[in-house]
Amino acid sequence: MSRLPPLNALRAFEAAARHLSFKLAAVELCVTPGAVSRHIGNLEGDLGTSLFTRHNRSITLTRHGETYLEGVRDAFERVERATADLRSTLDENVLRLTLPPTCAMRWLVPRLAGFHTRYPDISVRISTSHEPVDFGRAEVDLAIQYGTGIEDGLAGDRLFDEVLVPVCRPALLDEIPSPRAQDLADSVLLHSFRRPHDWPRWFEAAGIPDRKIEREIVFENSSLTVQGAIDGLGVAIAQAAFVRDELKAGRLVCPIDVPLRTDFGYYLVCPKEKTRQKKIRLFQAWIADEASAPH
Repeated sequence: MSRLPPLNALRAFEAAARHLSFKLAAVELCVTPGAVSRHIGNLEGDLGTSLFTRHNRSITLTRHGETYLEGVRDAFERVERATADLRSTLDENVLRLTLPPTCAMRWLVPRLAGFHTRYPDISVRISTSHEPVDFGRAEVDLAIQYGTGIEDGLAGDRLFDEVLVPVCRPALLDEIPSPRAQDLADSVLLHSFRRPHDWPRWFEAAGIPDRKIEREIVFENSSLTVQGAIDGLGVAIAQAAFVRDELKAGRLVCPIDVPLRTDFGYYLVCPKEKTRQKKIRLFQAWIADEASAPH
């Protein structure tokens, strides 16, 4: 095999040819314009021909440069495709998922053993964030997102609606066996500082609008809020899906049956081009079954 030019020189040439600028190529490659110029000068010396015509304030490709660019660009594209194919093969059994923290802790993680039992060869890597996922930058296959719909360019399904309910430890009902909304308003109310409007909206739905909260404990997130209710600190406002297991087990009860359904919900989404991947199709089918399970 004949000796190949240095990769850095080829990258500098391709970037400079694409931008028709040593300066912009330098910015892209995070080097100085002088470094780009030296790489291209060495490449031209190695090839024995000029690739660019230098003008006072600009550069243009020579005839040999145009021909060489086609081959270099094609080679880079082949390497890029081969790399993507290899990564896809290596990652076919690794599923990277991101979702809001409370959704992870209170809903997904308690159910995840079922997925691993059904598909033991697929490893799930979970990260949490309240921010929307930039699939173009983040190494993420799927995301569970909170909102009112699915963004353009993404495919997905609505997993479940947001339904707000009051919950508390059963012992708190010993003193008030049949509480009214007014009785809850006089209790210690728990909520997340991220969701300051949940209680006022619920009280409005319960028939006592503009009710001022007298006593409250505010937590960093909804998961801690639910834990506070389990520990008997007061009455929490919670998303029904995230306390389903606690209600079923009797660790929490809903003192008043006034659910508040909002326009928001939780969506499982991914880029449209990923929907044919086997690991994604399997996870989508599994999580849809979990989300539709009886409450």
